[in-house]
Amino acid sequence: MKKITINNNDQFIYNNEIRPYLPEHIFDAHSHILKTEFHDYKDNSDPFYYDIDMNDLQESWRILFPDSRINGLVMGMPVYNCDLERENEFVAASIKDDKNRFSIMTKPQMSLENLESAIKTMKPNGLKPYLVHALIDDKQNARITDFITEEQVELADKYHLTVTLHVSKPRGMADNENLEDISRLVKEYPNCQFILAHCGRCFIAPNMKDALDSLPDAENLWIDTSAVCDTGVFLELFSRYDTSRILFGSDLVNATAFRGSYVRLGLSWHAVTSEMIKRVNDFVESKTTFAVYENLSALFQAAKHTNTNEESINKIFYENASKLFKL
Repeated sequence: MKKITINNNDQFIYNNEIRPYLPEHIFDAHSHILKTEFHDYKDNSDPFYYDIDMNDLQESWRILFPDSRINGLVMGMPVYNCDLERENEFVAASIKDDKNRFSIMTKPQMSLENLESAIKTMKPNGLKPYLVHALIDDKQNARITDFITEEQVELADKYHLTVTLHVSKPRGMADNENLEDISRLVKEYPNCQFILAHCGRCFIAPNMKDALDSLPDAENLWIDTSAVCDTGVFLELFSRYDTSRILFGSDLVNATAFRGSYVRLGLSWHAVTSEMIKRVNDFVESKTTFAVYENLSALFQAAKHTNTNEESINKIFYENASKLFKL
């Protein structure tokens, strides 16, 4: 793993914008480990592509949040032509206590027999499909059941599993087809707990607003906060969505331990790293921090402006997950 080093800028942001509000006990509902040998990917310059094992993840939690006790839901990285079977075995073998939970990755090409066998053998807490495995060529416009089949959702319902959805389409859950799909799925599969990752992949406020206008009010529908760095998104979320169905997620390590942020540019959003920034005039020193700190700073700023109280913060960071994952 790349070494995470805390500098004075990070310490200032943590001490002033994060630590005063961060609960002592946290459950991270969206974290990843990765073994590069299980991925057919050759670009060693990719800043998001390096080995992460469970020890690395726990060390990252410790370095970034030294005043909190953290456990989490752990998943592999379902990208870069991944050997899902081997990475799932790697993840399952990494969870050796009753404080952490894990999901196994799935794709529509996986047979129901193999998936059910993996569920029975590994005993995961959830499934993690991903849009890159969608059965259509235009994966950026895939519907939910293009990358996790209805029959696979039935298995999740049968075994009372979570399904963490990184939805497709340019507007994420603000898209009418995504809204149509999730409204039907939560109703037809009540024992399956659907988690909309990255605030329903609404990284910008207009998308979050439109998604919340039409999201169903369902006991088995959850939203995780991972990687979103836009205060406006959290202003919408905390003002309008039931905080008892919001889960903190970090998206550590690869996706948020880089120096930079996920930034709105017009009606889209982009990962911007410190290496991309061109300094001008007298701004000669980069003062970037980690994307996960940007995420939490935005979250807590919005919490203050929406009067989201300590009880609700504790729900988001631990109690909701405790209920969902039977901690």
